[in-house]
Amino acid sequence: MKAFEDFRVDRAGVAELLHSEGFRDAVQAVAEEIGATARGAGHRVTNGDPLPVDVFADPNHDRAGFTVAVRHPAGIGMEARHGVLKRAAEAAGLTVSGLEADEV
Repeated sequence: MKAFEDFRVDRAGVAELLHSEGFRDAVQAVAEEIGATARGAGHRVTNGDPLPVDVFADPNHDRAGFTVAVRHPAGIGMEARHGVLKRAAEAAGLTVSGLEADEV
């Protein structure tokens, strides 16, 4: 495309953006929203406690990042059976893709 012939990526500018406080705050806000939605789904582990959903910062040198995780043995089963985190991420407006049953 002619419009992109002289296009150059400003790598220093992109790096500055990915390390900025505003970008970090925006990513954290979405991660917290996903965590709150997943917690609000009301899933419980075997002993009756709420399914623990954690949001934590990822130590990464090239950009700000956060992880939303179920750090509990029941987490894998809850995700496989109910899609707890996938549904929460989709509710936040994110597109989630990965291994689907029909791709196996």
